[in-house]
Amino acid sequence: MSKGKYYFSKSLEKGLKILSLFNRETPVLTQSEIAKTLALNMTSTYRYINTLVELGYLEKDAKTKEIRPSILCLLFCANLMRATDHLRMIKEVVNRIHKEKNISIDVAFAVDDTLVRIYYRGADETLTYSLPDFSKNCLHNTALGKAYLSSLPDDLIAEKIENMVLTGKTEKTITDKAVLLADLKKAKGRQYAMSEEEYLPGLITISAPLFDPLTGKGVGAVCFDFSVLQHSAQDVEAKYGRLIRETAGTLSELLPPDKDRRN
Repeated sequence: MSKGKYYFSKSLEKGLKILSLFNRETPVLTQSEIAKTLALNMTSTYRYINTLVELGYLEKDAKTKEIRPSILCLLFCANLMRATDHLRMIKEVVNRIHKEKNISIDVAFAVDDTLVRIYYRGADETLTYSLPDFSKNCLHNTALGKAYLSSLPDDLIAEKIENMVLTGKTEKTITDKAVLLADLKKAKGRQYAMSEEEYLPGLITISAPLFDPLTGKGVGAVCFDFSVLQHSAQDVEAKYGRLIRETAGTLSELLPPDKDRRN
């Protein structure tokens, strides 16, 4: 037996395999589904799940017994992403554009209905606002969220909008579902989305979707942020519409492909 095999942890292996079962298509699982997929008995499955719940990486609904990854798990994944060469290359692209244009740039992934920011570079000596690391209920009122939504198939866009609560962050936030659907259709056609003071007064943003390089599915977005003191929305579109599309294309090629989502 090799030294590596001798020190191999079967329990850790099972725990990691359980976490790997969760993805965009299966964000929620039950104990029996996990046991069946991994060919584990129910007692062992319960022990592994309970450990992950106690550590905070999984959440278990007390009533339905459904299991899903927690916010802590998202943070863990984001931190791993920050340590990879993929993120290093993404940072190089963002830093280069920031240096050339002196603009604020956000890069975020979408996990279910939450935006998870993986990198932000703020413009020098400019007042702009960046999203928190994890942002819920912001797909309809941010350019990042709308760009991501516009990357989805039409039927999935309609389904997501139907289930949304369109919270009004400012007087300009879109709170009518029909208006939002029309705005996303426009964003899909021009390949970028705009948010004009919809998330925060004084903030204008333009964003284009990021796509998984293997499956072609929308996974997030990149965004340029501006103050109304700098530009009008029309100026932002005219000056940065092409650049945001090109930036999104470049970053999409650098993303780690999700082999589990191959069509």
